[in-house]
Amino acid sequence: MNFAIATTVSLMGCCVTLPLFFRYGYALNVSFFVKGLLFLVSLLVAALPVFAMPEMAGNFGKYTRVVQYVLYFIYVTAVILLVLTLFRDALWTIGALFFKSIPSPFQLHWLNVLNIITIGVALLCAGSALYQGMKVPRVKEQVIESYKIQQDKTVVVLSDIHLSRSVFPDKIKGLVERVNALNPDIIVLPGDTVDDDKVYTQPLLQILSRLKAKEGVYYTSGNHEFYVGYRQSMKQLESAGFINLDNAKVQFDSVCLAGVPDIPSAARYGVSVDWSAVCQNADQYRILLSHQPILPNETNSADLIISGHTHGGQIFPFHIFSWYYNSKLLAGLYEPKIGKNVYVSRGSGQWGPQMRFLAPSEITVLKLRRKLVE
Repeated sequence: MNFAIATTVSLMGCCVTLPLFFRYGYALNVSFFVKGLLFLVSLLVAALPVFAMPEMAGNFGKYTRVVQYVLYFIYVTAVILLVLTLFRDALWTIGALFFKSIPSPFQLHWLNVLNIITIGVALLCAGSALYQGMKVPRVKEQVIESYKIQQDKTVVVLSDIHLSRSVFPDKIKGLVERVNALNPDIIVLPGDTVDDDKVYTQPLLQILSRLKAKEGVYYTSGNHEFYVGYRQSMKQLESAGFINLDNAKVQFDSVCLAGVPDIPSAARYGVSVDWSAVCQNADQYRILLSHQPILPNETNSADLIISGHTHGGQIFPFHIFSWYYNSKLLAGLYEPKIGKNVYVSRGSGQWGPQMRFLAPSEITVLKLRRKLVE
């Protein structure tokens, strides 16, 4: 366990739990000793993501997944509780300023009553977030038209699956069944498909290898393929029968599909990004798989960039940070001023907590259609 990472994660957790302590625990009519214990509990909850990491939770052997789910559920509940509390207190304060009949937010009786209600709502939201993270993703369709497309294509995007010891095999089975039922022409995996040691990902990858598309299943690397070992990850995906598009391209009639390694990770780990491999023929509809929604000048030749990485924020309010740090591209179809379309998938899985709050996962179906009229 990297001490710097553990410290950073814990300090970030304190930004969640300490405000909750002062708004919930400190407001209770209990002894100073009990308040001290509650303060220590808040510090412990702040550090739960550290204990849920594979390096720590792995010490519990076959109970690793259970430990991770419990610890993350408690922590995410705290995050949701903080969001609800801030929203509640803002409305409460404004109401108290303008209406004398509304009690002050500092009246302990009403504060404790509303605290109980808010905790209940937070638990319900966390339960829903857990369900959203564990269920098979929904199918989301997006029609994209172009004069360059001569033959209709159905492209299924499965981004950010994050195969790891935290993922239940039944979910991957359900994912494969739902995708195959769509009878796609092409399936693309634009990064973060594997996210753990081979001993944990290989059984899940064997299930994922049952994906079927008329013209093949193609993949590129994401940042997590680099984290767990770039060459090993690429070899695993290739052995599953998928086709590597890192610095490569393939043509389908009027459509050209190309890919590049995750751009920031490639620079950090010494892997080259070969922009000459990107489709250049302006008469073809050019698609580029690029894990992070980064738009360097070299991507200008693409008509459509397919990305992931953002998870759509995964758990609110992280949407705000994800939007800001990903070129202000969070989820869905964007048409930047430079003229090309960018589709950012929320992902078919998630990293860390197997939970999603106000950011549902998706199986993306891009229906490429010939544009007939203006």
